Amino acid sequence: MYNYVRVRMGSADDAEDVVAEAYLKAARSFGSFDPGRAKFSTWVVRIASNCMNDHWRRTRPTASIEDAPEAALARPGGQERLDDLDLVDRLLACLDAEERNLVAMKHREGYRNVEIAAELGMNPSTVSSRLARALEKMRDAAPGATHGNEKL
Repeated sequence: MYNYVRVRMGSADDAEDVVAEAYLKAARSFGSFDPGRAKFSTWVVRIASNCMNDHWRRTRPTASIEDAPEAALARPGGQERLDDLDLVDRLLACLDAEERNLVAMKHREGYRNVEIAAELGMNPSTVSSRLARALEKMRDAAPGATHGNEKL
């Protein structure tokens, strides 16, 4: 659940807070879980999604990369990897919460558009168009942004 939330939150500290809140809510409402309506993992992810939405309502989401430990910088390629992660965080920060969620589900977790649509109660074509707009925003925000069919 942490990885699911972390990708969408843009901040490790916020993700930890949201995950803790989600686990508490899941524990408190475990009696209401109905295996006939959803898988347990789906139920828990829905709780986490609701907790993220609550968090975003309370605070303005920000994306920042935590200071890297010296050991990460000492490894070969460590700085380049941190630079890449920083770029990804900055590009995700240009998206709103829904767009970050869609991009994460599609490109981080490997969901297909129809699966995303079913999970979020959307039409698959809506998912496709919103993903396309989100990726275009990220392309436009990328250093040296170009238009066309280039991948980030």
